[in-house]
Amino acid sequence: MKKRFLVTILLLLVLSLLPAYSALSAPTDNWQLVWSDEFNGTNGSAPDSTKWSLVDQGGGFGNSELEYYTSRRDNSYQENGSLVIVAKKENYTGQSYTSAKLISKNKGDWKYGRFEIRAKLPQGRGMWPAIWMLSTDAIYGGWPKSGEIDIMENRGDQMDKVSGTIHYGNDWPNNTYSGASYLLSSGQSFADTYHTFAVEWEEGAIRWYVDDVLYSTKTNWFTPSAPYPAPFDQKFYLMLNLAIGGPNTPFTGKTSPDDSALPQKFYIDYVRAYTKTASSTALDRTGWTATTSPVNSTPGNMLDGNMSSRWTTGADMVPGQYFIVDMNSSKTFNKLTIDCTGNNNDYARGYQVFVSSDGTNWGSAIASGTGTAPLITVNFASKTARYIKVVQTGTGTNWWSVREFNVYN
Repeated sequence: MKKRFLVTILLLLVLSLLPAYSALSAPTDNWQLVWSDEFNGTNGSAPDSTKWSLVDQGGGFGNSELEYYTSRRDNSYQENGSLVIVAKKENYTGQSYTSAKLISKNKGDWKYGRFEIRAKLPQGRGMWPAIWMLSTDAIYGGWPKSGEIDIMENRGDQMDKVSGTIHYGNDWPNNTYSGASYLLSSGQSFADTYHTFAVEWEEGAIRWYVDDVLYSTKTNWFTPSAPYPAPFDQKFYLMLNLAIGGPNTPFTGKTSPDDSALPQKFYIDYVRAYTKTASSTALDRTGWTATTSPVNSTPGNMLDGNMSSRWTTGADMVPGQYFIVDMNSSKTFNKLTIDCTGNNNDYARGYQVFVSSDGTNWGSAIASGTGTAPLITVNFASKTARYIKVVQTGTGTNWWSVREFNVYN
């Protein structure tokens, strides 16, 4: 008995010395993909301008950074299924270095969700890759009163460590932040291979993951102008950038960059945004009809409840193909599914969803994304309309097929 007690005590002591994230894994909650960029554009092409804006600016950004962010292809482009952000040593518009920053503001903005980015990091003294979020409307005031969520930051001379942080509170220099770091096993580097960085942000809680291992949870924060859970109760947008720290940049150690390490490349394989689904019910499709482009005789197959039949373009996927579903009367809904299971490669390579009350005036897309599997689930804020239009925006050598299309509330 005493031996067993001693063994138990020793085991507990050993476990207490392990990193807090060692035995934790990602929760299994049902997150549904609502927005993504898989960066599958032509090699050398610009990032998708419907999802990202490129910053064209220098000036230190409050951190005495040394780079000028450009919109040139020298500093950002798509290549082999990844976004590449390149930091270079060159004189440009009064700065000694160039790089790139992409923002999704007013093109991808969310209140709560899971944000997942798979990336391989640059390395070298002065390198500061970051994946982070800021408030879209900043209704609580200037930084940091409207909040900042840092999904991943890395210091280029510490390649075994990344950090996740939130910034909030009063105006600088009385601002507040809280965060934690994740360490790789000895001898490993975030520059050697791709890793997945994620944040799950819900009301009253923000969680950080590396490769689906939970390493930090924050539940306490404040802003002086509104009650909790402000400021993290508004829409935020994503940012991807590679900064270059200098002698007055605290995060990178207040040292000069290692110019011999440049150029450096920050590779992002994908960016995906998810929302958590509530229980939902499929709407009754009695009396619904569908029209399509290209036109063929089978659009009703996507509404017949029979997975053995389908509608298909009968031609390779190209941008602009679409189908329109008339629900026979106005409906309220917040989710739809596009299912081509059985023709597993016939899913839309990209899509946009529009709604209309009259079938003529469509307005802006209510959702967009990149298909990755035969069943595409699209979640969005509740809408009321009679007509739904789904436009295929990708390119593929397969036909675009839909076996069943369902709408939920």
